[in-house]
Amino acid sequence: MDIGGLEFEIGFWHPFGPHGGETEEEIIARKRDEIKENGWTLWSFQFRSTLKAWYQEIEKAASRDVLVFCSEGKGAKDPAGERKFCNYYIPVNELTRRAIPSAIQIPHPMGIKTKGSAFIVKKIIAPVDYKAAPIEWLKDSQWQTAALPTRPEYLIRSGRGQAMRKFRAMLELQAPYLAEVGIRCT
Repeated sequence: MDIGGLEFEIGFWHPFGPHGGETEEEIIARKRDEIKENGWTLWSFQFRSTLKAWYQEIEKAASRDVLVFCSEGKGAKDPAGERKFCNYYIPVNELTRRAIPSAIQIPHPMGIKTKGSAFIVKKIIAPVDYKAAPIEWLKDSQWQTAALPTRPEYLIRSGRGQAMRKFRAMLELQAPYLAEVGIRCT
């Protein structure tokens, strides 16, 4: 299925709203600047233990484009927790921590946690024209066709299920698509 000139076969649903003390518009503008300066950026979300399983499904799909659909976020509130700046990332299927490039900032509300997850983003498309597309979403290693829950992040694919919810932006990812981000404790 073609969405905005990109072929959607597999990607992610991402609840999107104010985060880390920034509005949606501020996040998009900052992340676009980071891409201009660094060539790519990290877009954080709550820690998920499913990154490797998601990556394996993406590899199986062998899709040319891996996209993230950022929800409209109507009524979304900034998550609770002290905003901390992540200082390392680990691409999925790697073990070594890497320093986050100086052009990238990840103000992540973590509370007492020390890590989160992130998409590896090469392009942000916003605004977008919403197209109702039937999708399936992955839960417990099984593809679902029921309506997609509003939270949290889900791996989704073009399929036979309910139409995707409205979204405000799309992220085009680059391999390996996902990473752990966090605060190196000293």
